Amino acid sequence: MLSFEKYHGLGNDFIIFKEVDLLKKFKHIQSGWDLDREYSKLAQGVCHRNTGIGADGMIVLKLLSPDMVEMMFYNQDGSRVPMCGNGIRCFSHFIYENKILEGNIYKIKTLAGVLTVEISIEDGFKAKVNMGYPLFQLESIPMDKENFLQLLKTDSDCKNMDIDEGINYKLKLDSKEYTLSSVFMGTTHTVIFVDELNDEEIKEDGKRIENNSIFPKKTNVNFVKIRDRENIEMKTWERGAGLTLACGTGACSAVVIGNMKLNKLDKKVKVHLPIGELFIELNESVYMTGPSELISKGVYYEKI
Repeated sequence: MLSFEKYHGLGNDFIIFKEVDLLKKFKHIQSGWDLDREYSKLAQGVCHRNTGIGADGMIVLKLLSPDMVEMMFYNQDGSRVPMCGNGIRCFSHFIYENKILEGNIYKIKTLAGVLTVEISIEDGFKAKVNMGYPLFQLESIPMDKENFLQLLKTDSDCKNMDIDEGINYKLKLDSKEYTLSSVFMGTTHTVIFVDELNDEEIKEDGKRIENNSIFPKKTNVNFVKIRDRENIEMKTWERGAGLTLACGTGACSAVVIGNMKLNKLDKKVKVHLPIGELFIELNESVYMTGPSELISKGVYYEKI
């Protein structure tokens, strides 16, 4: 039996374990690589909507010191990714509920670096996350430069493009053509500005873009409708999870691309998602503010 807690951030749901509990079950593991493999298998089982508890992802908390924890994040399919924006808010909520760190400012180590989170509980739990700074270079996203240059040969409008960045490039899918912009915002994201958000198109085309050969590690795909310079609507096809109700790093990526690269958005933007909003602010860094809710606490009985 494994004790867990389940949280959601605007419908994006996660199951959270303490590593100290998991290690009791994995006493036979000899190396970090093997442990990562076991966590991956656990994520696939526990996140399954029919035979597990069901979630978009699984998070493991490791206490590093009295003032810092590590967040290990796994997608529904078992793949490990550097960061998750909604996940880190839920993770912070877990820290608060379990009194793991003191105060209201947490330092959280991720594969994308150490991030700072400020929590507040006056009007329900909210977390403001310093998400760091976006990376635009192809090798940082990452994008395969050879395949990307091959793609650009089919685009007659690409003559003045910066070929070291994946901004405003065209991709044809059958009879449709999308204009894409890609960025690393804690994890790999591609942003597409559209006139309307169509779930069937997002499911079909999001999956194809996720797996395109220009993305060696795949990509999350964000479809964005602009209301005005301070408000956008967004739906995300997440790498390893499919269509989800919210994506924090995706919201940051949409505002970063819309403001810093395309001048379509202001520096302070409300991102409207199917069941709530995130607030994104660009200063010396990218800040995301949004809620988290505790869904349940329990034990997971699946054999490991």
